Amino acid sequence: ATAAASALRRKKLKNAGLPHRLVQAGGPDDVKAVATLKEAGEALQKIPGVLSVAMGPNYTQRGRGYNFAACMTFETKEDEAKYQVHPVHQKTVKEKIKPLLAADEAPVLAVDFSNLIGPISKV
Repeated sequence: ATAAASALRRKKLKNAGLPHRLVQAGGPDDVKAVATLKEAGEALQKIPGVLSVAMGPNYTQRGRGYNFAACMTFETKEDEAKYQVHPVHQKTVKEKIKPLLAADEAPVLAVDFSNLIGPISKV
């Protein structure tokens, strides 16, 4: 890639949407929940505009009841908005994620933010 293209990509990534989800679902030793969430992540990463998906079980005691986390990276906030209504996202949430959620009042904690410090990676 040219220097100009790399600079443009870094600028876009600085303003990228970075939704994070903390989830109460089964437990880190719940093999079925882990496998289902992995399948969900694999489906979600195929949606246009998604640059990356990372998800997995919490491995510390600091999660305050949230035992899984997901982080997605989008090139723009607009891509993240399109992702929210994409049929694959809607189907994956309904069929794979919601059935795993704890009966708690707040089984998902959502935080959506833009990166203030620059690109996510130097690649």
